[in-house]
Amino acid sequence: MAKKTFISYKYSDAKNTRDRIITALGEDAVYYQGETVGSPDMSGLKTETIKLKLKDMIFPTSVIIVIISQNVDLSKWVDWEINYATNRQSRNGRQSQPNGVIMAIEDHLISSENKYSPNETTRLIKSKSTPYVCSVSSLLNNPSRAIKIADGRAQ
Repeated sequence: MAKKTFISYKYSDAKNTRDRIITALGEDAVYYQGETVGSPDMSGLKTETIKLKLKDMIFPTSVIIVIISQNVDLSKWVDWEINYATNRQSRNGRQSQPNGVIMAIEDHLISSENKYSPNETTRLIKSKSTPYVCSVSSLLNNPSRAIKIADGRAQ
């Protein structure tokens, strides 16, 4: 069973990775709730307007995929999206459950010993959830499996 998903990422680092993940979702991409290559540019909007649009995208989801890229810590949005997705939210008399989290690490950030050096974003994720941690290439090979595992770990 497919789950509604949202991808959080540092735009300048990982927009191509976002597009590759959406493509890898195949038919399940219809359940993807976030921005795509065809989405309108929100950079000129006020912060509160952007937050409202992001809330609309994230609220119905059960899994958030966070792409851990070189400069993810510099994003002013990734931490906010993680916090919103991993907390219970109430809207219009409905309450969401915390999302399951996939922490997809860009392959070039993983050493030959299969190790990754944590950053502030990964520490935030681990303080908020029990994420499914994988490389981006692993996620691309079987996104439905990763989503199913992450959804099962949601609190």
